[in-house]
Amino acid sequence: MSSSFAADTAAAVGTDVPGIREVTPDEVEQFWENGWIRLPRLIDPDLVGSLLQQAQQLMGPGGDANEERLGFDFETSPASQSFRSPSEIDDLFHTVVHSRQLGRNASLLLGRNSGTRFFDDILLVKLPLSQRGDRGQPLGWHQDKNPTDRSWIYFWIPLDHVAPDQGAVQYMTGSHKLGPLWRGGACVDLDEAYRLAPRLRSCELSDELTFEPGDVIAHCSWVVHGTGANVGTRPRWVYRPSFFPADAIYMGVPSPTIAERGIKAFEPLAHADFPVIYEPEASGGAG
Repeated sequence: MSSSFAADTAAAVGTDVPGIREVTPDEVEQFWENGWIRLPRLIDPDLVGSLLQQAQQLMGPGGDANEERLGFDFETSPASQSFRSPSEIDDLFHTVVHSRQLGRNASLLLGRNSGTRFFDDILLVKLPLSQRGDRGQPLGWHQDKNPTDRSWIYFWIPLDHVAPDQGAVQYMTGSHKLGPLWRGGACVDLDEAYRLAPRLRSCELSDELTFEPGDVIAHCSWVVHGTGANVGTRPRWVYRPSFFPADAIYMGVPSPTIAERGIKAFEPLAHADFPVIYEPEASGGAG
């Protein structure tokens, strides 16, 4: 690791990592109402800076030097240059994404002080359109559906300063209350979203936000969100890990990630590749 902060964070799965705070009760209530929450300085900026350094080693200083790894990476989207599962090959990403604090925060945001499992992580670098027209396009309105019977948490972690013109994320506030609205993962423009789900017109669009290193957005399954194009001059570096309740049951929705691990429909996702990173009994904290 290149920084002293990174060197100090070597930790086992599910243990404390310096520099990640706990969400507040007010933040939990706002998340519950809106389906998303901006969490200022959730992570120490020095730790975020170390993550950016590691990400740039994996993807190049400009975020466009990595090649798709056949049989491992998902197909790269025109909305961003991606790098799947950095936590599988980089110690710092592994340490942070398996931290007890992120697991507990996911549990608290979902309204249950229960166990939390880590599912996956990905680096998403939206490149300036002036640099790569095929890696900085908008990402249409969509829902992050999941294959279990319980809602999941997705953390959207900017690794650098992010301005609205770089394609910051926006949400249809409260849209998670409407449930599944169209085919999972399908991205549509605003007019089509309103045609498919007219009730979305009652959901206020969030502001186009600015982020400093350390700020994080958390959102849950079903909340409708999207990003604009990167019309700025700098790459937009974002790290997106996902988490789910440890007692969630697989509902049989086709998923190679799950099926290849031998997990059958109506079984819990109890597998070493989806480790429990937070258990209330071991935390010593109040639920």
